[in-house]
Amino acid sequence: MPINLLIVGHANTGKTSLIRTLIRDKGFGQVGNIAGTTRHVEAVDIEVERRSVLRLIDTPGFEDSIGLWDARQQPEYSGVTNYQWLETFPDTALGQQEFEQESKIIKQLINADIILYVIDSRQAPLGKYLDELNVLACANKPIIPILNFSHPATEQQDKWKSVLAERHHHAFVKYDTVAFFFEDEKRLYQTLQSLAPSQYDALQTLLDTRYEAAKQRLDEATKYVAEMLFACASKRIESALYPPEKNVQEAFENAVRSIEQSAILRLLSLYDFQKEDTLVNTLPIANNRWTQDLFSPESLTEWGLQAGTSAATGAAIGVSIDILSAGLSLGTATTIGALLGATWETGKHYKETIKSKITKKHLLCLQDATLTLLTFRAITLIRHLHQRGHASIEAYKLGMDVDDELKSLTSELPTLWKAIRQRSEQNVIQSSKNQKLIAELKSELKVYVTLD
Repeated sequence: MPINLLIVGHANTGKTSLIRTLIRDKGFGQVGNIAGTTRHVEAVDIEVERRSVLRLIDTPGFEDSIGLWDARQQPEYSGVTNYQWLETFPDTALGQQEFEQESKIIKQLINADIILYVIDSRQAPLGKYLDELNVLACANKPIIPILNFSHPATEQQDKWKSVLAERHHHAFVKYDTVAFFFEDEKRLYQTLQSLAPSQYDALQTLLDTRYEAAKQRLDEATKYVAEMLFACASKRIESALYPPEKNVQEAFENAVRSIEQSAILRLLSLYDFQKEDTLVNTLPIANNRWTQDLFSPESLTEWGLQAGTSAATGAAIGVSIDILSAGLSLGTATTIGALLGATWETGKHYKETIKSKITKKHLLCLQDATLTLLTFRAITLIRHLHQRGHASIEAYKLGMDVDDELKSLTSELPTLWKAIRQRSEQNVIQSSKNQKLIAELKSELKVYVTLD
């Protein structure tokens, strides 16, 4: 038999949100910023190895706990036990009318094994919340207080810890349904193990399964990004003119944007978020495109990157010339690089007349700074999705802050960019050489996306 976990709390503290995050399903129940969104009882099981381990029971929020606890103190109930009061009160006229929502909670208390009391830890521990704890104590069932919205920490959390300790609730758990941390979920399961020792092994299997799934998602996400970066770095398009005609440049830019957008949608799907979710509009993406344009010089600056005035030269990829620091490089065919050599300075010796005499073909490709920007954005997105609770409804604002660790990528990846540029996009991506480069790129990226 599964453990019946009753999810209770004041209206709009995140009860349904907790369930959504625990079951990794954004579609469960109804979540909103309006108090009393949940108006009835719903239940869902968490299974492992085809066995139901936990049954999560969602309930409406307490709306008038002060009045309810006051009703418990009335003379007519003075001679009954707490348990008897819970059994009979929902069927009284008062329970069916004035306290209809609370009665739905009380009925579920009878059959609950463990109660998860969800607290909005941004709020002060007011009297109405304390009366809710009084009502729940009538069931004589284990209570685990869940401090929701606990990241970042607030002074109200300390007040809650003190109030809970006074009521002998020392085993509280911080579990933020918006800013999700796997370690918080681990502590919740460990607390359940201590309260339900008969289910210890099943809960441990569930915990291990969740950990492996999270690790595999990170590994798969890193692979998606490595494949995306390989596709962008090897992307090239021919131009008969220098500078290229506007439609040629736009075609190249749109092709790169499309590659990035496909990777974004793959990542959303991997983490069980949908294209229609508010998350898609908050990357920020508008009409399925990042609103912070990839080819804007300002974007490079915002991320602490600079587009070079001349890119690395060499026989393998030819001499390349930066186009207006806009994230593109224009290079000739391989033969020009071989003729001019790496010692020639772009802009001084590379003349239009020489280009036109040797070949009429020029190649557009991405410069290092733009490839690094793609990398920064992808890693930032993975980090966010890894810690985004499935109850999150707030828009995610893509930040421009790059930590020092991530900045080290600017010096670690250029060698790989150069090697990938030698691989024409016509080369089959599944070829052994290409897969080796993708694996090397994935290995470099994995350092920056961890479970911790």
